[in-house]
Amino acid sequence: MKIYIKNGFSVLELTVSMFLIAIILGVVLLLMAGNLNTITKANEIMVANALTQYTIEEVKNIDFPPVYYNERTYGDRPIQGSSFKKPEEINYISDGKDWTPLEFQNQFKVKKFDFRYNSNGNQLITDITGADTDSAMLHRIDIYILRKKDNALISKTTTYISRNGKY
Repeated sequence: MKIYIKNGFSVLELTVSMFLIAIILGVVLLLMAGNLNTITKANEIMVANALTQYTIEEVKNIDFPPVYYNERTYGDRPIQGSSFKKPEEINYISDGKDWTPLEFQNQFKVKKFDFRYNSNGNQLITDITGADTDSAMLHRIDIYILRKKDNALISKTTTYISRNGKY
């Protein structure tokens, strides 16, 4: 009686084991890529929230009404024809300038829009010269944080500044 001892793997066994290893490695790489994407998004949101807070603090530090009106403003006042736009008419991508601090300009865009209201709660929309600064009782500041590469909105915040100093 002869006993045969198997010294190696057959081609079929090698093929099946290589296939299983490839599937396991593929799944592991997909999981790693998904985690990296989640970490990137979380980091982006964290920085956008910090930029929002920075912008709110920057706006709050401006005297009401702004001293040196031409140099210190709460944000852009988007114009449509001969008057200012209302908040619902804003196109945050194309309206206004980029207010992003220098160190974040390669990743984000910060847009600030200033809407002014009189003591009756009506929006001041007709004085383009800026003379309505003294008659404004309330400023509504809309802050938008956008991703620079695709202009995707990451964060939108509204803050209010009133003549009596309450925010």
